[in-house]
Formats: sequence, structure tokens, C-alpha cells
Amino acid sequence: MKKRLIILITASILCSFLLCKRQDVLSRIRSGDFTNVHEGTYRGRLRFLRESSIYHESTENLRQDMDENKDVLDLISRRFYTIPHKPYRYKFTALDEESNYLVLRYFARIGEHPLYAGYQIQFVFDPQFQRVMEIYTAEVPLE
Repeated sequence: MKKRLIILITASILCSFLLCKRQDVLSRIRSGDFTNVHEGTYRGRLRFLRESSIYHESTENLRQDMDENKDVLDLISRRFYTIPHKPYRYKFTALDEESNYLVLRYFARIGEHPLYAGYQIQFVFDPQFQRVMEIYTAEVPLE
């Protein structure tokens, strides 16, 4: 009887953890909670990753996940900006070696603007848990 109770408690804790995990940052953005979205650029020390890096598989999985959730990119843009933009495109992945975060950068061009080339959105992922930790968005000036 005691063993069953322990198994039941363990299973309920595990189920509640899995359900909470589903309420991730992207889901919260869809529901209007932009707590994890910050204006500006991620300030970690980034090293650009090549396709042959040990993080290639993780990067591809994260990119696929982001491709399935591209609506979030437009929700972020509507929240922070007013100028229409072209569709977001993946640009690169970088590694912050100090915090061990992967940063995926997306960019959307703005047509015919005198100051800005477009908008960038950086998704900061924890590769160990395969989840978004923070999101940064910024206007990218013309060079």
C-alpha cells in the first residue's frame, strides 16, 4: 500500500511537471504575456556556430520548432513595432559559452525606411532542456 502511494505521488508530480512545461514562453506570448521578451540585443559572449558543430542537431531541432511557431515572431513585432516588415528569416545560431545557451537570430527586412534595415529577434535556448529562456528584439539600423 505504501509503495503504491509513493508511485502515485511520484506519477502526479511528474505529470504536473510535464503539463507545466507545455506552458512555455511561446505559449505565454500567444496568450499576451511578454514577460520573457526584452527590447535590445542579447549581451552574452557569442561564438557563431558552423553547421558541423557539435550543436548542429540541437540547432536543427530548435529551428524546426521555431518554423512551426513563426506566428510568435509576428506577435512580438506587433507588440514592439509599428512599421510593417517582410517575413522573418533564420540568420544564424551562436553559442554563449559562459552560460551554455544557444542563440538563434531571426531577421525581418523593412522596405524603404530611412533609418532601419529591419527587426531582429534572438531566441535564447537552454540546449540541455531544449526550451526558450529569454527573447530579445531590436531594430537594426541601416549600415
